[in-house]
Amino acid sequence: MNSPSHLEVREGADINLYNQILIPLYGADIRDSVVQYGLSLAETYDAALHVLSIQDEERTEVESDQVTKQEEWDAAAVIEPVVDQAHSLGLNVIPAVDSGHSPGVIREYAEENDIDLLVHQKPTQTRLARILRRDVSSHIIQNISLPVLTIPDMDPSGPVGELSTSQFTDILVPTDGYDEASVAFKHGLQIAKRYDATLHGLFVISEQSYSSRPGFTWEEVTDSWEQRGTRLLEDITEKAATLDVPVRTTLSFGQPQQEILKYTEVTDIDLVTMGTRGLTGIRRLLQGSVAAQVIEEADYPVLTINRGTAELKKHPYTFLRKTNQNRKSRLY
Repeated sequence: MNSPSHLEVREGADINLYNQILIPLYGADIRDSVVQYGLSLAETYDAALHVLSIQDEERTEVESDQVTKQEEWDAAAVIEPVVDQAHSLGLNVIPAVDSGHSPGVIREYAEENDIDLLVHQKPTQTRLARILRRDVSSHIIQNISLPVLTIPDMDPSGPVGELSTSQFTDILVPTDGYDEASVAFKHGLQIAKRYDATLHGLFVISEQSYSSRPGFTWEEVTDSWEQRGTRLLEDITEKAATLDVPVRTTLSFGQPQQEILKYTEVTDIDLVTMGTRGLTGIRRLLQGSVAAQVIEEADYPVLTINRGTAELKKHPYTFLRKTNQNRKSRLY
């Protein structure tokens, strides 16, 4: 994957990133904070709000393609309070009910309805469960080609439409220059513009940077990465200036996830937008991804951009051709 020396932002100040927002609901497990953030974002962006109630076959033990009328009514009843709240805000709301394995249902629904943003609940299982792909939230974050806003379980701070989402003031964009971070920066910048928020750019030089440059001294590697980080942070400043977005940038040394969490605590960050490349296998077991660790510890929303989303945004035709080829190969 390319590691560009600058971040590309082709959209103008009036871009509306989110026109179709999806909130998936799982049975009776409804997180008020997820619903409230979804409602508030839909109101801010004048977006259609899709509320999808999913009867997961693995959870309900419903046989494939067999959902009883009672279960359909129960699923519809779950949606009803959310629909009522959306109508009270004058939102265009689209309720839906489906059954099946949640990630597959969400992916199919998102593709059919041109969803721009998925508002999802924070993973609740252990890291080992997520590694084994048993956690729906982590599977969605890493594999569905959509921006995913992960919401922690928190008490709403006010009535509908008056949640803290209406008052984003400080948005952090950690960057490393890769495609995922580049697209995440675009989202962070546009959100900051929409909310009149301050954008914070952060570049972290870690010990892993040294291992990526065998044959060089620590001083040589540090100097190289410091120059690269400085260029990226300068580019963030320039791009923010074009949209009149106030910006602060920081270059630090340490473990990325620790530096991100430390920075958010010191500066009262209320939203992080970041890329995630999604480690697999033994690396996932031993390290975990930086984004996953930040989400696990954070008490604020985290917007993630995975590899598929980045490829779709930067190289749409190549990505769609690759996706179609993969689908065909699974048929044989």
